[in-house]
Amino acid sequence: MNPLRAVLLFCAIALATSCDRHDDNDMGDPPSSLPGGPESYAPKGSTPPVVLTLNVAFAENVPLSDMEKFADKLEAANESLWQVTEGQIRIGRLRIRDNAHPGSKSADYNNLNLSGNDIVVWSPANFNGPGIAYVLVGAGRFGRFMGVPDNILNTTFLHEFGHMIFQLTWTAGPVLIDEYDEEPDDSACLMELEYFPLRWCAQDNHLTQPGQPHSCWTQIQADYPDFTFTNTHTAAQPLAPPVLEFTDTPSIP
Repeated sequence: MNPLRAVLLFCAIALATSCDRHDDNDMGDPPSSLPGGPESYAPKGSTPPVVLTLNVAFAENVPLSDMEKFADKLEAANESLWQVTEGQIRIGRLRIRDNAHPGSKSADYNNLNLSGNDIVVWSPANFNGPGIAYVLVGAGRFGRFMGVPDNILNTTFLHEFGHMIFQLTWTAGPVLIDEYDEEPDDSACLMELEYFPLRWCAQDNHLTQPGQPHSCWTQIQADYPDFTFTNTHTAAQPLAPPVLEFTDTPSIP
């Protein structure tokens, strides 16, 4: 059986040269997992702060400037992630390359070798779903994979990170689930269709739905007992920028 077909899908609706940025700002945090272990999400029971490393690949050969612009998007998403997790999860390193899956479209994920990828970026013209962005559980480097268009919005990024960065044990699934699939609408959670506000629902404001027995933060704290929750949705400590590594495939004349 093709292992990439044994996945759970979560989607949002509606020769090379290298260079580094931000190396001087590396805070030297200890790795969040053992060498070779999962580094693209927080393994169950992790102690904060969890520092992620993400391998990001553009499907096509793109200019270095396009990769740098997307890095800016990821840095903005990282700032939001740091706040939403109240200073407990951040991206520490981004490895960004191009020309990973030339000629592909985003819906081709079952036919692509994603074993070295955490995130693959397609142009809007080549992004044909599922949804406006998606996460696969059971694919990618460590069983978490995100497919996005290069014009993804920050709120959509945060919604998809909710599907990607946790390892949960509730009956709803191994990650935070889409809350827009069932009524009532939970306006206090970015897992709803509006992807706003930038907060996950908590015990004081979660609206119970048939497929979700309790709030997002209730389950996060059950599986990550060392995580704290103050209901402020802000981080007390400033965010260290991630180290950026670019691998740029030369254009063919």
